[in-house]
Amino acid sequence: MSVADLVAAARDPRLPLPKRQAAFSILVERFQCMALAVAVENADDREGARDACQAAFLDAWRTLDRLRDAEAFGGWLKRLVRTQCARARRRSMPPTEKPEPAPDPSETLSRRETRHLLWRCVQRLPEDERKAVTGVYLQGNTLEEVGRRMGVTAAHAGKLVHRARLRLRRSLPREVARAFLATSPSRTFTRRVEAGMLDELVGTYRFPERADRPVILRREGSALVAHGAGQRNVLTARRKGKLAATEFDGEACFLRDGRGRITGFVYYEFGRRLGVARRVSPKELR
Repeated sequence: MSVADLVAAARDPRLPLPKRQAAFSILVERFQCMALAVAVENADDREGARDACQAAFLDAWRTLDRLRDAEAFGGWLKRLVRTQCARARRRSMPPTEKPEPAPDPSETLSRRETRHLLWRCVQRLPEDERKAVTGVYLQGNTLEEVGRRMGVTAAHAGKLVHRARLRLRRSLPREVARAFLATSPSRTFTRRVEAGMLDELVGTYRFPERADRPVILRREGSALVAHGAGQRNVLTARRKGKLAATEFDGEACFLRDGRGRITGFVYYEFGRRLGVARRVSPKELR
């Protein structure tokens, strides 16, 4: 499937939620190398880069309907990654009333020299490896897109990128190579994003008419579980884009605000709407 096809599937309300999430997981696998490369350049450390990258993918999942051009997913994701890195830097800054100091010229120069060194090493790669690694890391293309442009399969494009990375590791200083290798693809990273897609639903919800009997949603492994009125119901059976309980014919359609955040859910039984549960903030629970 093309990037546009995957984006269309991931945000199609007519598809069951598992299929939408599966399509988005493929996008994560295809774009995580590019996204991590952008994060490494803009974050303070490798762990911070991975955290910012994961947050950017989850932001993309929540706001996917805002993307006008599905083919532009890669460029849009880059902007989300840079935004998350900037937010992380602001959070780590100590509070002060003094004007923010100007960037350290030596640090700016060091980053510029590192980029120039990396670029010189990329230019010395064999032509096919240079095209492959440039397409993935600098242009934000997937292996499928790079392979199509080079007239090879995605698997062969992946081998070219792998060989290029090994050559760069041997020719770059250890610290630069370590940062570059931090962008290697990882199934663990994809699983963290997949878990995050369920985690956004986790929380406490209340029906106005039953405020004393809240419904608590928790993630247990790869399943979402509802706890309420002394009952525990697994919400892994999904149909028509809704989360459905496995034990009885009840299902929830989640609601989002303008920023894509979960605000509550509409509850149905046997196709009949029974009520709207509002998400309760931690402050309201105190």
